[in-house]
Amino acid sequence: MKSGCAHLEELRQELHSGHWPTASSPELRAHVGCCRRCTQEVALTIHLRQARLEALDESRPEPASLIWWRAQARRREAVLARATRPIVAAQAFAVLVVLAAIAVLAARNWRAVVGHALAAPTSIASLVDLWGLAPMIAAATLLMTLGAVAVYLTTDRR
Repeated sequence: MKSGCAHLEELRQELHSGHWPTASSPELRAHVGCCRRCTQEVALTIHLRQARLEALDESRPEPASLIWWRAQARRREAVLARATRPIVAAQAFAVLVVLAAIAVLAARNWRAVVGHALAAPTSIASLVDLWGLAPMIAAATLLMTLGAVAVYLTTDRR
């Protein structure tokens, strides 16, 4: 392809080597100032170089170590989730067993519970005199334990 300009190859070499315009001869710079084809060559080359630099800046890949670390973290999370599934199922089963035991005990002793509720003492002091201190301590311990289990089951584990 014939370009029509005798200085075009020299200009291309200067542009390719990165010497344009600082290390170029004054004659070549003067020629580029008056030759339309060489002016277009310089403008196009500068524009393409700038576009290439911008594309390289935008496409900086993440370091391989960071990608590897993220993959390992995802793998650990997946393994942990798989390992905790049986534990969560066992906890749910234990809660169901406890609830079933409470329901069975309440059903078997319903009449006694209703009878004690109707004849319930009006103060804690008379209740302690009637039953002793052990049932009160057991009831308080049971309430604290159930409260702790409820808090444990409802908090986020992360």
